[in-house]
Amino acid sequence: MNNYHDNRGFTQGLAMILLLFMLAAAGFIWVSMGIVARDRWPIRWLEINGSFQRVSAEQLRASLSPLITSSFFTIDLQTLRDAANRNSWVSAVQVQKRWPDTVVVKVEEFVPFAHWNRGQLISSRSEAFSVPDADGIQGLPWLSGPQDQLGQVLKNWIKFNDELVSAGLEIQQMTLDQRGSWSMVLNNGTTVHLGRDAAWKRLQRLMSGWDALLQGQMLPPRDVDLRYSNGFAVLWPQRAGRTGSDS
Repeated sequence: MNNYHDNRGFTQGLAMILLLFMLAAAGFIWVSMGIVARDRWPIRWLEINGSFQRVSAEQLRASLSPLITSSFFTIDLQTLRDAANRNSWVSAVQVQKRWPDTVVVKVEEFVPFAHWNRGQLISSRSEAFSVPDADGIQGLPWLSGPQDQLGQVLKNWIKFNDELVSAGLEIQQMTLDQRGSWSMVLNNGTTVHLGRDAAWKRLQRLMSGWDALLQGQMLPPRDVDLRYSNGFAVLWPQRAGRTGSDS
């Protein structure tokens, strides 16, 4: 009985080896006969898809086309993917073959919504990335801080903006310095110093007295220092000194 099972297992193993050998031989014959050669199954079409707000479809096509030098069966899709990713505005690339003669490249672009330190931007996916002339892009708020604190800076920027919006204010610049101290510049030109500790509570204290602070004033304050335990100091435009304000 044991000999029967042993012989059966041996026969199955031998059959598998023969099958693999035949498949390998068939592949060799395919290559040797030119079945997968470029002139038999050439890539005739390169289809490039994307939103193309900052990436040029023409430039992308020009950089990828010279890389298509093999057949439908042998083309290296990773090479195309790597080449497309070298464009600094490209955040993700999908490359696929479509029978019988087409390669489809789909690119996703970074969508910037804020500056980050110098020479970098923050994408809509909260990723920091670098592109040429990043600092020259207009209309974006400026955020800065230690590189490993990007998440915390973003979190506070969103939270603090939500607190300011009721007064028609928003943050144009926000900084977390190396000592952990927060400061920001508002869209009305006011610089606000929040300090290290209890920055959120200090901002709430300012906003609770904001309307009263502006009464009788032609212009918003130039500088507000909230680094006090029971109030804040205000510097008004065209004034040489600071005036304390309890709130």
